[in-house]
Amino acid sequence: MKKIKFYVIVILCYFTTNGNAQFYSQGDIQLMFQPTGSHDSSICGSQIQLFYAITIQNSFVGDSVQVKDMFNGIIIYQEVNISGQNPWNVFAPNFMASGFISDNQVAGGFANLFAPPSKVISGSDTIYNIANFYSLPVPNPCSYGNITGKIYVDYNNDCVFNGTDVPLISIGASSSITLNSPSVNYTTSSAYSDGSGNYNMQIQESWMTGYNVSIPSQYQFIFPLTTCSPAYYNFNSLPQSNVDFSLQCSSNLDIRCAIGSNGIIRPGIPFTLFPYVNNTGCNATSGVLKLVLDPNVVYDAALSSNPASSIVGDTLFWNYSNLSNLSNGMYWNSFFGGIYLTPSNSVNIGDTLCFQAFADVPIGDVDNSNNTATICLPVVNSYDPNMKEVSPRGTGVMGNIPPTTTELNYTIHFQNTGTAPAYNISIVDTLDSPIQTASLEILGTSHAMIPQWIGTNIVKFNYYNISLPDSTSNEANSHGFVSFKVKLNNALPAGTMILNKANIFFDSNPSIVTNTTTNTISLNTGIEESSDLSSGISVYPNPFTENTTIVINNYDSNKTYSIELIDVFGKRIQIISSISSSKILFSRRSLKNGIYFIKVYDSQILMEVGKLVVK
Repeated sequence: MKKIKFYVIVILCYFTTNGNAQFYSQGDIQLMFQPTGSHDSSICGSQIQLFYAITIQNSFVGDSVQVKDMFNGIIIYQEVNISGQNPWNVFAPNFMASGFISDNQVAGGFANLFAPPSKVISGSDTIYNIANFYSLPVPNPCSYGNITGKIYVDYNNDCVFNGTDVPLISIGASSSITLNSPSVNYTTSSAYSDGSGNYNMQIQESWMTGYNVSIPSQYQFIFPLTTCSPAYYNFNSLPQSNVDFSLQCSSNLDIRCAIGSNGIIRPGIPFTLFPYVNNTGCNATSGVLKLVLDPNVVYDAALSSNPASSIVGDTLFWNYSNLSNLSNGMYWNSFFGGIYLTPSNSVNIGDTLCFQAFADVPIGDVDNSNNTATICLPVVNSYDPNMKEVSPRGTGVMGNIPPTTTELNYTIHFQNTGTAPAYNISIVDTLDSPIQTASLEILGTSHAMIPQWIGTNIVKFNYYNISLPDSTSNEANSHGFVSFKVKLNNALPAGTMILNKANIFFDSNPSIVTNTTTNTISLNTGIEESSDLSSGISVYPNPFTENTTIVINNYDSNKTYSIELIDVFGKRIQIISSISSSKILFSRRSLKNGIYFIKVYDSQILMEVGKLVVK
């Protein structure tokens, strides 16, 4: 044991001169504090580190030393003498390392580190108020420039903040800067809008070749992209002013009603239904949402996530208020009911349960046709709870849809089938090339969600802190969904396939990949599932086991033909090119039994589609 000593605590020496060591002692403790730092103009910043070299006199096995924050007593570093070394030397490398101080923080030619003072304790001895300060000279810091602008709702759509326009507060503007530095090729900056919607962002000008300015992509799901509010502004010089995001939102009311569900009904197994209403306009409105139940279900208000305000007979009622496209929440413009339903055990596989929702039509609603919604759910048995569906589904295994189809609706269902709650869930969906990416419109979601674009055609739906229960402890509430619609590119040629699937991430687990939905732009009225072949192709025999013959009817020797073989998932299996005869002998080779499709092209122009059956 150490002897107990009594001292008046005195700091013997305290230096803040650049690069000089600082020396302290108290009782058996001697301390040298050595700051070091260096500046790198290629990265426009400084690295500053602080080192402690501590010597404990009269030390012994089991002796200890601690470094604590002076303000809150948190132990920053500690060590125990296990060898019995005396005097005992302790070296705390990289202690209180500052990391990186960028040149835009340089003041008066110095990069300054001001860390909280600390104390060192060993037995009865303590050194207080060790000053963690260092000032590194930076004679030629990199230069920076400013970008200023305003973020607001442009009610009169004139790209100027005036009249009844509303500033948006605490919206993060960010910039990605391209550099030609020998050390780094890009950097980023950000700033938040103030109470007046103004932001002031400082970005690195040295080494800069260009940069873009944007606000979070989730606002694109509310406000359409315009010339005065693009996804990105691109610049190559500084400073820039009036870089405004004039978010244009219609002042028209458009109350829309819809119903979401787990998508699956099983006899006697509870499920949840989500009737919802949204307003695509920015002017708030209030009203009543109603839902008529199928007679073959039992409603349990106690287990519902958002039970009805009242119920009369088979109809549930909810009151909603101040609903607009600017409502608070992660997805802004929806009011959701969430009800717990149990189908009767008397329903059978193949039956269908139907529900109808109604929303009050307020004065000034620009479209009364979307104030009602109906959903009919089939009764099934086993199923994959993490799945994707598309509407219209189309006909046949290729999902044939008419050339006049302008949009598709997608719903992604997910369920926590684990053994504990899922705290964070994300869904990543890559949109196929025939889809107009910017047209994506969210129709509904089962839980609060933040959408974002993570690529030009990649959308991510984030469910933060969802705490989705597992199916063992709460099957009915272990489900969720998100629905959205997209527009198709104009004048898609016949045979164009639109494929879609999603990756679902539960916390840190590997992704679960959904099924792939398939739609195909049909020839004229479409190829029905019952139509084995189009009139321009003959195949015999069909079905076949080993070999078959494909005949191109009305063959023209002056044309160049090719055939593409596709499986039911839309995957290309084989290409037969440079066809020089109207008859082609086709061998199954390694093809598995099943249905396949052939497309016949004339100089890369699709002319016929047919079906092959291998057995």
